Amino acid sequence: MGNSTASAAAEAAMADIFTGMLMSGGLTFASFERSALTEGHAIMARAMGRALERLDAALCAELPSGLSVHDVRERSLATVVGDVSFRWRRLRARGGGACVPLADELGLPWGARVSPAAEEFLVEAGAEVSYAAAAGLLARAGGSRVSAKTVMAAVHAAGERCAEEDARAARDLFDLGIKPGGRTAAAQVCVEADGTWVALQGTAPGEPSKVEIKAMAAYSGKVVRGRKAARERCVRHGCACAPGEFWPEAVAAIGSEFDLSALERVHLGTDGEGWCKRGGAYFPLRVEVVGHLDPFHVNRALLSCFDDAAMGRRLVEVVNDGGREAAAALLEACIDMGLARKGAPRVLACLRRNAGLIAVDGPSLGTMESENQHLYKSRMASVPCAWSRPGASHMARLRSRRASGRAVPPRTRAGSATPLRRRRDEGRETAALERRGLSATGCPPRVGSGYEPPRASVASSSGEVRYAAAVDSGMAGTGW
Repeated sequence: MGNSTASAAAEAAMADIFTGMLMSGGLTFASFERSALTEGHAIMARAMGRALERLDAALCAELPSGLSVHDVRERSLATVVGDVSFRWRRLRARGGGACVPLADELGLPWGARVSPAAEEFLVEAGAEVSYAAAAGLLARAGGSRVSAKTVMAAVHAAGERCAEEDARAARDLFDLGIKPGGRTAAAQVCVEADGTWVALQGTAPGEPSKVEIKAMAAYSGKVVRGRKAARERCVRHGCACAPGEFWPEAVAAIGSEFDLSALERVHLGTDGEGWCKRGGAYFPLRVEVVGHLDPFHVNRALLSCFDDAAMGRRLVEVVNDGGREAAAALLEACIDMGLARKGAPRVLACLRRNAGLIAVDGPSLGTMESENQHLYKSRMASVPCAWSRPGASHMARLRSRRASGRAVPPRTRAGSATPLRRRRDEGRETAALERRGLSATGCPPRVGSGYEPPRASVASSSGEVRYAAAVDSGMAGTGW
């Protein structure tokens, strides 16, 4: 990418600077590292600014007819090497439209104050640690100093882009029949779904103080690696939304890894919640959906029915051996005899309602409880914090994508233009065309109402003439 001679000269110059630091004395290696990083990044930031100005000059050296330099603006960007300052030219077309060649060439989003690489760093860090800590990490790495609000804005914007892409993928799949690009051909996929709750901030009295993050994980199977079983090709999707919005997006996310046309069977593991169990309806009709009730929830519910843990374990053994009906009958007898706790009837009702999902033959599931704890709650509920509804959904989308290896859509120049900017630019273009006697399509503007067939009035004619005219035109004769 670079010129070897220029790189060697720059390396030698920086070596001289660093040598001067060392020769001044009084430095430890740690302080030398910090000083070298600070000075090196400052030099890089100034050099980047000069390079950007050179590219801008080259882009504006020979302007097409009708374009002229409108003004020269000072710009400063927060980057991963520190603040980069430079000047760029804004061009104005004869008709009034404006453009910035340097920003267009490099795809810099409109109104950007943070460089794309720095924003990517802040989003990645903000998905793992607090916004203030993420800002501190950028500064500690030698980048610009930004506020926690800047990090929050970057995270929210990234979450919005994820939501838009997820919704678009769901529409393409379910409305247009356009299959996602998954290439892994698997006849069988394990899907687990569950929800986890996080605190909301600023809720009014009487409103819910928590919001549910609906989450899904899909994988082709498990393999033993060392002393642990790992899920293969695991795809995750999480957000705070209604089930009717969540499941189409979740199936589209599954399709980003797995070829949906090759899918024959889905093992759907849930905790018995209605919205989780309804997920099977969103897979193609030819796909066999086998429901499973998470053994973790079954075992915990049964153990909670007794003061004597041994009796609960006995029921768990009966269920795991396939004796669902026997376990339900045994629990009912314990209730009648007063041996069970107060909440046992509710467990019995759940046991019978989900009998067809308990101890079903199939692969081992039961990973969503730990999944939700490690993937979502570790960031969203590990310390006393609260979220807005959109903020919670955005964070869940970002963390599920990062854990799945799915890219976060980047911020683009075209996508960053505000509606006001688009309307203003379109208005300038339209006004310029109209001044030249053209419309926005390049055709002369239409005058009048266009072609109309010849018309004549028979209002003053006799009744017979009016009747004949009405019949000839396909209307029924009325009014006489």
